[in-house]
Amino acid sequence: MSRKGIPFNHLRALLFMLLCLPITLAVTSRVFAFTTEELLPVKQIATFGGKEGKARLRQPSAVTVSKDGKIFILDGTVNRVAVFSSEGAFLYDFGIAHLDMPLGMAMAENGHLYVTDTRKGRIQVFSANGKHLRQIKLPKARTGEPTEPVDVAIDDRKNLLYVVDNGNHRLLVIDLKKNKVIKTLGKMGMDDGEFRWPFSIAINKQGVAYVVDVVNTTVRTVHPDENWAFGFDIGSWGIQKGELYRPKGIAIDTEGNVFVSDSYLGVIQKFSSKGRFLAVLSDNNGKIRRFTTPARLYVDHKNRLYVVEMFANRVTVFEFGR
Repeated sequence: MSRKGIPFNHLRALLFMLLCLPITLAVTSRVFAFTTEELLPVKQIATFGGKEGKARLRQPSAVTVSKDGKIFILDGTVNRVAVFSSEGAFLYDFGIAHLDMPLGMAMAENGHLYVTDTRKGRIQVFSANGKHLRQIKLPKARTGEPTEPVDVAIDDRKNLLYVVDNGNHRLLVIDLKKNKVIKTLGKMGMDDGEFRWPFSIAINKQGVAYVVDVVNTTVRTVHPDENWAFGFDIGSWGIQKGELYRPKGIAIDTEGNVFVSDSYLGVIQKFSSKGRFLAVLSDNNGKIRRFTTPARLYVDHKNRLYVVEMFANRVTVFEFGR
């Protein structure tokens, strides 16, 4: 059914997330058999999302951290970016006048924050202190459907902005110097080079893009230095180690390891940069750590993992135990 003329409804995204709630005990009780070496203990060191006032979060969907340690949390249902100190104090917020149901964001090396203005089908750019700088309009799909940007990532090495277009099952690559789309990748489908409702993206130091392909239950890789070829996938459908049931968030640590959240099973797995399963996050008692709808992930320069638990209305920060 065509969506032409129908504005993006954030409820659609929320319902999309609801499909991934970890509610089936019959499934989760059978999930995963791990050796001790395949458990990666993490220690919780901070939580963002107060119960009242400006610190309260309402279904957050993304997080990033600036060079000076400020935590930027996308609080999309109220159309704002909330900024906290590293100690957890609320500092300021911005974006209400320019955002309409945003879902994803990324910060460039120069401190500029790129936020998906999802309902309006464009990208808004802000300074780190919240000043609106400009907007980037996005082209419609060949079908005439508007773009539905749900996440972005930046390759500072090549000055490229990647935009995940969820509704049109594609990836847009924008040259930020020329301010134009230079590549469109993917289409609706299950084969190599195709997506079904991609949701999140991360880029490693070599410029390889890792795209969470939700309904295909995998992570696609795109290699710009190899003529934009699609490469290996990470994970396939299933509930055992190295498999994905409803992947949603992705982050890459300082060593190139890839973390993928499964919002239905409520777990986070660690893979090598080439896609080999390494571990699942656990507590210090050897039990798999469960999260409430873990959506987006982020790893800062100190190798701390930030987990956006959308329907728990919080962002939790962890240190790795080993």
